[in-house]
Amino acid sequence: MHLPHADRTRWFLAVLLVLAVSAWGIAVEAGERHDVERVALARKLALKGAELRELDAGDAVWLGAAAVRLHADAQTRDALADTLANDGLLDLNDVSRADEVAMTSDGSLVLALPIHQKAHWWELPREHTEMNVLDAGVLDLKGSAVDEMAMSADGATIVTADDYEGLTVWDLDDRAHSRKVAFLSRVESFDEIVLSGDGTTALVAYDDMREDLDAVTVEVWDLRRRSHPARRSTLKVPSDFLYGMAISADGKTAVAVRGHEGGWLVWDLTDPAHPVELHVNDQGEESVALSPDGRRAVFGTGRGADVWDLSDRTKPVRVATMGGDFHDVFAVAMARKGELALTADYHGRAVLWDLSDPSRPVRLAGLKTGGRAVHAVALSDDGRTAVMGSPWGGPRIWDLSRVDRDPLRSFCRREDDAILGEFWERYTDGQGSAYVDGDGDFQPCDGVLAR
Repeated sequence: MHLPHADRTRWFLAVLLVLAVSAWGIAVEAGERHDVERVALARKLALKGAELRELDAGDAVWLGAAAVRLHADAQTRDALADTLANDGLLDLNDVSRADEVAMTSDGSLVLALPIHQKAHWWELPREHTEMNVLDAGVLDLKGSAVDEMAMSADGATIVTADDYEGLTVWDLDDRAHSRKVAFLSRVESFDEIVLSGDGTTALVAYDDMREDLDAVTVEVWDLRRRSHPARRSTLKVPSDFLYGMAISADGKTAVAVRGHEGGWLVWDLTDPAHPVELHVNDQGEESVALSPDGRRAVFGTGRGADVWDLSDRTKPVRVATMGGDFHDVFAVAMARKGELALTADYHGRAVLWDLSDPSRPVRLAGLKTGGRAVHAVALSDDGRTAVMGSPWGGPRIWDLSRVDRDPLRSFCRREDDAILGEFWERYTDGQGSAYVDGDGDFQPCDGVLAR
């Protein structure tokens, strides 16, 4: 049968169309299969990197970077971020437990308190070239045991408390020669002590058994003359105990979290002799941290952590909840003027958060606590150093200088070499040949810093 020329043309075009669609389908299928294989390999490398964190940190970091380069998603990014963060871990095993911890703003001095014992201190290098201890010591070699403590941002002023004994004010201008400069005899059971960043205002909470069994007493102390502390005022908080307190760097804003009754309250301490209660609510919080300016707060809860805007201290606004697999977040800390937060719970889970946009917290990294319940955390002002305390282990310190919203970029700032072919073949089990260069090496950082 002979078709007219026009019909033959249409038939020929139809055949070409069928062949093109078929080829396109095959190409799409091959591309999808390649994408699936790429994702599978990325997940495999991310998992292997996580497994190697404690056995071979170097390999773990490289595998994590390769996984993100192959396929950047929440799983691979989180795996690399956690590896980078925990690569900077240093355990301080000088003490067997650390119920309280504190850190100077520059991260150069860490305090840890095993309750009913002495306050221990460690001096760290200011430069994050290597996390190590330069010097260490113990406060109060001859005095009584300590139950609570607080430290100023520069580490020059420390206040310690011993139940039914009293308060001691320390001068650490010379860290090698700590001096007791004042002692306040107090027959009280202390709940909490917080010290403003400038070291001039202290809040001391205790149970006054002689007066009111249903209220916690909070005293406001002026420490501008450390050798002559002056009590400016006394407050009563309706509660049988406090979960925690926090105070702004300038001492003008304070927050207290009540115990079983729940809720928290805000004080204006602009005039410490006449504190003003600005706000009370019944939110069930369990811990608190304040930004230096007192305009942002993070509260630990039984379900995670809440971010609150305190710009109007009379009407705080909750702007976000940082959830996840959290239970009883008893420890929170803030850094970078309130743009970074560390949360840790009773079951040993700890997460570092970016609060640059407080309404949309971003998970930066999970810190390995060894499965220990965490009771206290602290961050340096720049967010590059963290410390945690647990009743079941000594303090742990992290160098967080490699933690960033983009973990691969952070990795590539320090490492720009290729993953050699032998290493690549070993960990990919021969499945990575499609991603290597002409020398058989894998380039995790090619063009990353130029993006």
